[in-house]
Amino acid sequence: MNKRNRIILVALFFFSMCTLALGLYLFPDKEPMVVERNDKALKQIFPPQPDNDRSDDELKEEPPESIAPAAINPAQATQTDTAAVETNPYVSYPESLFELLGIDMSELVIERDAFKNTIIHVSWMDHINEILKNLDPEKKEAIIKNHTSLLYIKDKLNEAYLTGKIDHETFKKALADLMKWHQKTYESLLIEAEYEALFEIEPEAVDDTIDALIDQTPEYSFILNQNLLIDEVKEQIQGYKLEEVNSHFKRMVLDRGGIGKQINAGKMTLEQARTALSQSEQAFIAKCKEILTESEINTIFGSVTALETGATQTEAPTVLGNSDEIELGFKIENPETSIDSIKEKFDKNKIEDIKFFYQQRATEREELITRLDSGEITSEALENISREMDAAFEENCRDTLTNEEFQMIFGNPDIKTEFSDTAPEISKE
Repeated sequence: MNKRNRIILVALFFFSMCTLALGLYLFPDKEPMVVERNDKALKQIFPPQPDNDRSDDELKEEPPESIAPAAINPAQATQTDTAAVETNPYVSYPESLFELLGIDMSELVIERDAFKNTIIHVSWMDHINEILKNLDPEKKEAIIKNHTSLLYIKDKLNEAYLTGKIDHETFKKALADLMKWHQKTYESLLIEAEYEALFEIEPEAVDDTIDALIDQTPEYSFILNQNLLIDEVKEQIQGYKLEEVNSHFKRMVLDRGGIGKQINAGKMTLEQARTALSQSEQAFIAKCKEILTESEINTIFGSVTALETGATQTEAPTVLGNSDEIELGFKIENPETSIDSIKEKFDKNKIEDIKFFYQQRATEREELITRLDSGEITSEALENISREMDAAFEENCRDTLTNEEFQMIFGNPDIKTEFSDTAPEISKE
């Protein structure tokens, strides 16, 4: 994917465009998390993000007269939001999607603020602040409202698709409409030079780019067998079985989204979430085994083991040096510690917690690299944020583990425990 498309995808959260397309089942530890700047627990998982409330000098350029702001339907706006629209002509809403999804304007205005602290919104505002350093405050406010509205609507769109209220083709069409609407808001906000600096694409080329990206959204993203094309799988598996598996897969993804929201709202602990996620995943696996024969499981997933682990059969085989990450989900840095000793001495919940912290850090690093490749952050910024991630990871691990357990995994020479041998002094004579 080229740099231009990556920037568009960041703006339009295409990396979470289709929850199913990303295959959350395939990557169960990559749940998008909230960047909550005032929550200690979440700060420990994610290092502090740059402050997006920096004051900016007003932009001298005015938007071209030929580009009119998107129309607002006053009948759909509440009194609260009508006032905002009157003072900021750049805030708009995709009315056709309101009708399709049954969205209430008053609820959107209240609930969209919850998306301000998501990693998607924070990352996008960081990009805007970096590229458009002198953006007019009124326009920045409009960008925030339009983007959080986008995320709110996308959440409702996901829910409608995952619950079966709309089919796959309707979902794709609605998603394309949502993305194109959002791009149009920037046409009313920015002059052409600013728009191209932000997206590295001309406005007239955006619609075709979005259509091409939407066409890549798979209907059955639970298919793991990479030795067969989706059409070949469809030829070998009866359609009703694929649909039934798909319905249970969507239920699992929907469950995961709900669990993530409860964690972010402080209504569920990490331990409760882990239990709920495991139960949801096991329910999906059990349904697949009930619906499909072993041969059909092999056709769809590659093997029964692949179904149970969510791993593709094209992944690299286990080799010396990465077996700990495959079996435990994290790397043992202490060369004197074996996998068996970890399994024997550690509580399973602690192993799961370290796995979560380790894999979440890996996910965040992948996102950082993507941002570096797209030019959103510098190499120096990447190094600084990586150090903060490492510090947050270490703090999480120290809070979870005893000194002895921490030393078993990381071999930190500074950690002294009651089980450690005291090294004898070496004479310098």
